[in-house]
Amino acid sequence: MASQSLEVKKLVYLYILHYAEKRPNEALLSINCFQKDLGDPNPLVRAWALRTMAGIRLHVIAPLVLVAMGKCARDPSVYVRKCAAVLFQKYMICA
Repeated sequence: MASQSLEVKKLVYLYILHYAEKRPNEALLSINCFQKDLGDPNPLVRAWALRTMAGIRLHVIAPLVLVAMGKCARDPSVYVRKCAAVLFQKYMICA
């Protein structure tokens, strides 16, 4: 998770999304890294972190996801704000 390579980071995010239901403890341990990545200077990393957090379907992290969506809704990047709006809509429909 601490890799600076965007390709490696994206692969790790995909791995966590795929195995979150089978390995919830590992998914919960990764939440801190996602929260750190929400403050990354790169808007792609911020959007990936938000999408991955929202994609992890564990009830324990739902409040953290909503806080992250609120933070990203005020992001200076249009791309991150768009991702937050789309995910908020999907998250509320599924909730």
